[in-house]
Amino acid sequence: EDYLGASVSISGDYAIAGTPGDDSGGAAYILYRSGGDQTWTLQDKIEAADEAAGDIFGISVSISGDYAIVSASGDDDAGNLSGSAYIFIRSGTNWTQQAKIVASDAAAGDGFGSSVSIAGDYAIVGANNDDDGGSDSGSAYIFIRSGTSWSQQEKLVASDAAAEDDFGSSVSISGDYAVVGAY
Repeated sequence: EDYLGASVSISGDYAIAGTPGDDSGGAAYILYRSGGDQTWTLQDKIEAADEAAGDIFGISVSISGDYAIVSASGDDDAGNLSGSAYIFIRSGTNWTQQAKIVASDAAAGDGFGSSVSIAGDYAIVGANNDDDGGSDSGSAYIFIRSGTSWSQQEKLVASDAAAEDDFGSSVSISGDYAVVGAY
């Protein structure tokens, strides 16, 4: 019941697979493909520095270049199921936690980390249970990197937000554009 592959992402010769059911509170595995070889090998198993049971770390993952983002939508730092996300950076063959990010207005039940995406100096994190536009209307947050620090740049909400929209249930970012799903 590790649920390996609950979320996956690939960038060049690197792939990441989340295992939110891992007994430690969740994990993610980084795989590497060397040269033109079709063999993928485990490079690292990453976990949150402050992980706890029930965090479901790895429920959503994304990788781009030397950076990976892994969400833990069950994290309870700002209340039950408020959520968080972690940025990891690669140095050689090691991946280390660079930052833990949370919403500036984090609240219980928001589910921050329902979906994540990273590209270059930007990351987007969905919070599909945020209630700003009604119960579970949802939101998404854009973070920007400056050096080794990540800070919230913007909170996105739908212009026609309504209860149960689940805006932020799926997110993706590339260059100057972001897309947010609201199923």
